[in-house]
Amino acid sequence: MLKSFLRVFLWDEVRIAIMASMFMVLTASCSIFRGSGPLPTEAVLEQSPPATPISDSSTVTSSPTSVQPTRRPATTKMKASGPIVFSGDSGVWITDALGASPVQLSAHENRGDLRRAISSGGDKLALIEINEDGLDLVIVQIPSGEKETIAQVLALPREENIENTSPKAFAQYAIRDYDGVAWQPGEGRFLAFTAAIDGPTSDLYLYDTQTKEVTRLTDGYSQAVMPSWSLDGRYILHYGVSWVPPFGGAIVGHNRLDGVWAVDVSSGEIITLPKPDSVMPNFVGWQDDSHYITFDISEDCGAQNLRTVDVTSGETTRLMNFDFGYYIALSPEDGTLLISSAGECTNSLDVGAYTLLPGQGSPEKIVEERIWGIEWLPESQVFEAYPEALLSPDGETRYDPPVYDRSFNPAISIVGFEAWEIIEDQKSRVEIRVPGGDWRSIFEGRVDVLIWDSITGETLIIVQGDGSLYTATYPDFTTFKQGDLGRGVRQAVWLP
Repeated sequence: MLKSFLRVFLWDEVRIAIMASMFMVLTASCSIFRGSGPLPTEAVLEQSPPATPISDSSTVTSSPTSVQPTRRPATTKMKASGPIVFSGDSGVWITDALGASPVQLSAHENRGDLRRAISSGGDKLALIEINEDGLDLVIVQIPSGEKETIAQVLALPREENIENTSPKAFAQYAIRDYDGVAWQPGEGRFLAFTAAIDGPTSDLYLYDTQTKEVTRLTDGYSQAVMPSWSLDGRYILHYGVSWVPPFGGAIVGHNRLDGVWAVDVSSGEIITLPKPDSVMPNFVGWQDDSHYITFDISEDCGAQNLRTVDVTSGETTRLMNFDFGYYIALSPEDGTLLISSAGECTNSLDVGAYTLLPGQGSPEKIVEERIWGIEWLPESQVFEAYPEALLSPDGETRYDPPVYDRSFNPAISIVGFEAWEIIEDQKSRVEIRVPGGDWRSIFEGRVDVLIWDSITGETLIIVQGDGSLYTATYPDFTTFKQGDLGRGVRQAVWLP
């Protein structure tokens, strides 16, 4: 599951909760493609009725069990050793490993998960660019910025006025507003993307970087969204969603989940998978090469039926027999899940945060207080359990915020240095702490991004709300301005 995260800041007395983890929906549609082969006969399966929701215990194993992971991605901290990539309103930028010498890679923002848009080798960036003729899929070389247009994913001439509830409008929302690209793990030869090339809705496509061919994998009535590769790079999981009336006011996002499918890239086979009982895809992540984690949503009791699904067969395995409170994240390092609960129903876990290890069956409580948001922070290698603490996957290391309920944008370095943005009395500042030391305020002003360097872990990179880029290095942490990335910077990741 690829996730989108909504962070709500607290100003003065206004106390709002807070940073809810939602799932970022990915969609697209396709354009003229080069050298595509014949479609597999299974490609029309998206037109079949949606898969049956899993909503009762008869469709899953009756006792808590789990499938042991067979493979986990390499640790981000060990892989990353080079530049930092940023994405925001003014496009995508790259700096050196210490946050200096910013260069713009593209004037177009990456609206989805920046990590999914960067190839496993860190040398390519896939973007959906908006121009006066429509939407294009482009690949930008890193670090040169050289650009190649792969396909027009939606033809939409500027002079063409479309109704906001027309089929083309929905395809536009899907491609323009949601994540829709995913690089194959490992070798990274293939790029999965969604586009509306051959019809009114988005379908799943595959770009081969060696042959330069684009192949259409699916064709259906719904908007294909959320392409996600299995860890071994064999299967592409994706979801089908729709915008259906009544629409009411603003059209924010899809309001129906139509189905779940996987494509075996080696054969072109399309596998119909069980659909979660929810409007949202509820994709948590991959447990191993052939199993992903999902759950259902109950209007009365929150999230339930946490389970794995075998992408090859659709068989499901219950991970635990408890309901929980929506917030959940997966550590890709060891497969640990962090789960929140509000204890609102008979079958709910008590209030607090719980870890669930692969094969554990019963969750272990590690935070007593109610949690209002859970997120895995790849560059920090910890879970954020707002507003209580940052937690290591094993639960043995805890970083408490400098000011409870007023601390945001946390970052932990590879040597254990901490950094947070504090918002109090409508003012913002950055505080840092080194192991064994006290909290120090080193910067005043609203902050969009905090990230430590990946080499020494002693340089903090700060992106201010106006896009100004600063660095501060141990031991004195004096700040130096390095450049300007433009307003609205929302993501910063280490390159592998």
